[in-house]
Amino acid sequence: MRGRGTNGAARTGVRSEEPADLPAPVDTETETAESAPILPFLGDEARKRGYVLPLPFGVSINYMDMRQNINVDSISFTGLSLDGRNIDCGKDPVCKHAVKNILAKGPVSLDNAFQIGVGHTRESSKTETLKLDAWLLPFMNVYGLVGHTEGHSISQIAVALKGPNGKVVPMPGMQDLDFRLDFKGTTYGMGPTLVGGVGNWFTVLDANYTQTRFDILDGSIDAFTFSPRVGYRFITPSVDALHLPAGKLNLWVGSMYQDVQQEFKGDLADLHMPPELQPLIAAVNKDGEGKFDVKQKLTSPWNMLIGAQYEVTKNFNVLTEFGFNDRNSFFVSGEYRF
Repeated sequence: MRGRGTNGAARTGVRSEEPADLPAPVDTETETAESAPILPFLGDEARKRGYVLPLPFGVSINYMDMRQNINVDSISFTGLSLDGRNIDCGKDPVCKHAVKNILAKGPVSLDNAFQIGVGHTRESSKTETLKLDAWLLPFMNVYGLVGHTEGHSISQIAVALKGPNGKVVPMPGMQDLDFRLDFKGTTYGMGPTLVGGVGNWFTVLDANYTQTRFDILDGSIDAFTFSPRVGYRFITPSVDALHLPAGKLNLWVGSMYQDVQQEFKGDLADLHMPPELQPLIAAVNKDGEGKFDVKQKLTSPWNMLIGAQYEVTKNFNVLTEFGFNDRNSFFVSGEYRF
């Protein structure tokens, strides 16, 4: 997911009890009603109390690259059939005996004939989104996003055959295979961000819900993300040679929690199967009715974050954030406010 963790802006209002080199708060006595923005609500009250607020609306382009370990609970196939000439056991007498028992009553369904053992799984995804946001209150921002997600997971699998007597027989040449599941689709999401600060210290609580509809999957994947952060704001000097005015640099640490509904279902014909499995799948899926069902979950829902946001001007800022521990991520964003 993700859309999974595509937000992390660390904008807060600041009070007037700050070092002398910080921008002075808005003079609300001289600001006319016509010039005061409608949003955020209660903005005038916040300015009277000495807070400098960001511009109310924003549009940003975001990119997230994420890699994480996955626990696969099961990989199963349905809609397959066998007529006695489909499974090649080579010279393995145990496998041949298992096939003979399965076919004792003629052509059969193979819905429960295969057992897939799953080892280490690593998932990688990339998401590009366009986000629109607005400050409804001085301490609350709301946003919506739309974008594109694509990625893949690679699992180490072993294929075995289950006979009518319940005995499981490993299939020759089908152990320690790489099972790759590719996916891509459109991501939609929305969420709120709550902020607060004392002096140059600030805290950010961000939550969002996203839904991704993939091209080869039945249904959609839903994800909930929650990210608390705490940081400090610095004032950067102007750089005359580059015509850059004095800016603001926000640095923070935090963490990210993800709750992702991870059940992938779809047509078996859409999968890129390992070469060792392709002849078998082609033989038992001649009618094209085979389905796959992959149930998995995140190894760890939490990871740590460090990030920075540089406000070049009041209208433009850039942001980057790195995640580490069981989930590794890189996030970068360019935002225009108005």
